Amino acid sequence: MTKPIQLSNYQLAIMIMLFLVGNTPLIQVALSAQQDSWLAYLLGAAVSGLFLWMLLSLQRWFPDADLPELFRQLFGRWLGLALALPQGLLFAYEASRNIRDFSDMTVMTILNQTPEWSIKLIIISLSLYAIWGGVQHYFRLAELLFPLILFSYLFLIILIFQAGLPDFHRLQPVLGNGIRPVLQTVFPNVMAFPFGEMAVMLLFWKYVQPRERLSKTTFGAYSAIALFIVFMNALILSVLGPVLTNYSTTPFLETVQLIRLADFLERLDILVTLLLVIGLFLKLSLLFLAAVLIISSLLKLPYRACAVILAPIIYGVCFLEPNSSIHLWIGSTIVIRYVIPAQMLLLVLAFLVGLLRKGASRGKADA
Repeated sequence: MTKPIQLSNYQLAIMIMLFLVGNTPLIQVALSAQQDSWLAYLLGAAVSGLFLWMLLSLQRWFPDADLPELFRQLFGRWLGLALALPQGLLFAYEASRNIRDFSDMTVMTILNQTPEWSIKLIIISLSLYAIWGGVQHYFRLAELLFPLILFSYLFLIILIFQAGLPDFHRLQPVLGNGIRPVLQTVFPNVMAFPFGEMAVMLLFWKYVQPRERLSKTTFGAYSAIALFIVFMNALILSVLGPVLTNYSTTPFLETVQLIRLADFLERLDILVTLLLVIGLFLKLSLLFLAAVLIISSLLKLPYRACAVILAPIIYGVCFLEPNSSIHLWIGSTIVIRYVIPAQMLLLVLAFLVGLLRKGASRGKADA
């Protein structure tokens, strides 16, 4: 008899925080807001909190359902299948994009003589190994890595302040160009990335025990990491300024490169790269895991067989974009502006259908 999967609220909180950090330092979606980009992230997190509340409402109404089962119950067998399968393919595609981000970053920073195909092959192999044991084992891996990531970020933040790099006057004037650039950045960019990606948690909430604390844990972790992202964005802007931040490919890395303390603490690039590597790896592996769970459930495939089939497909998709410029353009122009918002709208529709059904069932009970 297979032991049931159980996740603690602590493991859920850690995964939410690590997932949302993920590749966020690499992809700046609020550049058009300039010095107000931190405000765009703050507003985007607040608005996306409503979307998160809808997702948690769906989970509360259907506590034992994951994403495929949720769509089946709301839309029927065949329409539910037709709507759920693209979600699995989307998660697989996002995993491949994260692998591409991973290889581009490592080639640019520490492995500039290493062929990209070998880096991508190693990463997809490690990711396959990480999720091989299933949901519970993978969440334990994230739990193990969390202290390292937490203390590394704290260490770097302390050093940035100790070196006297921040000048928060660079964030002024607040709303100097009006509220419009901020709103244009929030809708849909910041709402979609990173906060709209919380949809992936619909695959894992049903495993959390005790469920009474699920919403509180989710909102707590979401709020904490949203404030951290806002703070880090403001910190980087206060060091580099909006102009340099806009032209930088890795603003956080360039910020840390400015640290000089007593001719001893410098060249901390490797620590930043390590943080970005771990963040990307955890995020792409969770997306890979989500894709395997959806597709194996819909197509009635064994979990590990599905993982083995998807791994080379994800690896191959990494090579479809011929260079980094096209990769970034597709991400910022198509995926973030249209694909993820379309997924969010579908889940909002699912929420409305669930709300109508709950209202109808309540009406029958009262009658």
